[in-house]
Amino acid sequence: MRQGALRQEAFEELEAYVLGTMEEGQRITFEQKLASDPELREELELERENILAVEMAGVERTLKDLRAAHGTGSTEGGSRWAPLLKYAAMLALLLGAGIWWAVRPSAQERVFAQYYHPDPGLPVPMSVVKDPEFQDAMVAYKLEDYAEAVAKWEPLLRTDPGNDTLQFYIASALLAQGRAGEAVPHFREVAANAVSAFQGKARWFLYLAYLRSGNHEAMRHMGITDDPVYGERAREIERQYNP
Repeated sequence: MRQGALRQEAFEELEAYVLGTMEEGQRITFEQKLASDPELREELELERENILAVEMAGVERTLKDLRAAHGTGSTEGGSRWAPLLKYAAMLALLLGAGIWWAVRPSAQERVFAQYYHPDPGLPVPMSVVKDPEFQDAMVAYKLEDYAEAVAKWEPLLRTDPGNDTLQFYIASALLAQGRAGEAVPHFREVAANAVSAFQGKARWFLYLAYLRSGNHEAMRHMGITDDPVYGERAREIERQYNP
């Protein structure tokens, strides 16, 4: 961890990121710094803990105010309800902390969210597949209606199982829905197709699908850390997520 107090600007940057008030462009730049700076990641975790502590202190102050309000000059009925209010607030705090702990993202989920961005899809009027059904599904994909896109593309793939474009975009839509395990076979097939225009991207998204599934062994065996396009990002992921 860096020695000394954080500069005010750095502190405000960390606080904005934790609270979700950072602008999109600034957030992307900040996450790029996070990927290559372990000390910054440590400071970020400390900031998260500090904000949680402040929130808990605020609840404690609220409880003290309730005790003060009902402990002096209150009616007999108010005094009788004060302990119940105290215990109810404490229970709510404990339940909230327990829920946060239970649903907090795992290490691979946090790293996946940092590096994964859905493929934007093909420009519909210029689609390499001159098929209105394909294009209709691509519109749904671009509107982030991934389930509809998959439902429309899968019948096309059954009639043309070797179509790498369909394979790639069905896999992309599945991964965008969080169905990484189902996306893997499709990405794997395209990644093995040396003549596919989607091979490079398929390898990268296959790597991310393995990451989302927690399959670190499969990630390592891909050798994508040496890829001229995606290698740097893969090395950053390996540094952050290495169970």
